[in-house]
Amino acid sequence: MKYLINMKLSTFCILCCLSAGLSQAATYVWSGAAGNGIYGDSNNWTVNGAPNGYYPQSNSDTAIIGENAGTITWSTGQSYFGATNTVQIDSGSTLLCTTEIGDLNVNSFTLKGNSQLIFESSNALGLGRDFTLNFGTFTAEEHGSWVATNLPSFWTNGKTVTFVGTLDMNNLSGSGTIELASIKSSQLGGNLNLDLSGLDITGNNQIQADVTQVTENDIIKVLINYETVPEPTTATLSLLGLGGLLLRRKRQ
Repeated sequence: MKYLINMKLSTFCILCCLSAGLSQAATYVWSGAAGNGIYGDSNNWTVNGAPNGYYPQSNSDTAIIGENAGTITWSTGQSYFGATNTVQIDSGSTLLCTTEIGDLNVNSFTLKGNSQLIFESSNALGLGRDFTLNFGTFTAEEHGSWVATNLPSFWTNGKTVTFVGTLDMNNLSGSGTIELASIKSSQLGGNLNLDLSGLDITGNNQIQADVTQVTENDIIKVLINYETVPEPTTATLSLLGLGGLLLRRKRQ
């Protein structure tokens, strides 16, 4: 009896330690030390400069993938498709979330520079919760993108994706279109809600911009269209001034 009690206590202590390790909030920084590009390999992550035997898998965890890290694969075939608070993807890096069957549970993704977030599945991928896509301050030439098109079954489950970010108007010229997202429109479990109100594209006297959501060939696209308003030329101003002068003389 005493042996059984001690064994149960030992098992309980081990489970408590494991639970504490998994639930402890941490900021994980991608190192890629394992050289395999696998998100779920703890050897690819550091906490305070050193591996801690885990990878981001807690609702309180933050994952940071630095610049030019290449393509990192987060797959249920390799590891637990864990919950995470925030995943930050820096410019030049791609996070590929792929699964045969599984739900993604992340509160927010931050896409910096020319980073990419890709959802892909050979069978079915689902959304376990609402999430935010934060594009930060972006330009027409350098902006993040979310692609969720190669999905035989996309279980969106009526979730909401909130888009947040500010378009830098300072270096825009001419006219063009910025594509922030392309998403499979055939969805299961309730259509996806796209909240675009957090995108700051306030124009000025020189630039007109608007954000639109369009569907083409079973793909929903989130686009920002912009056009610079040309300033009147000197010749145009001279003609306008001459026209005003003639009009005043005619009235006299």
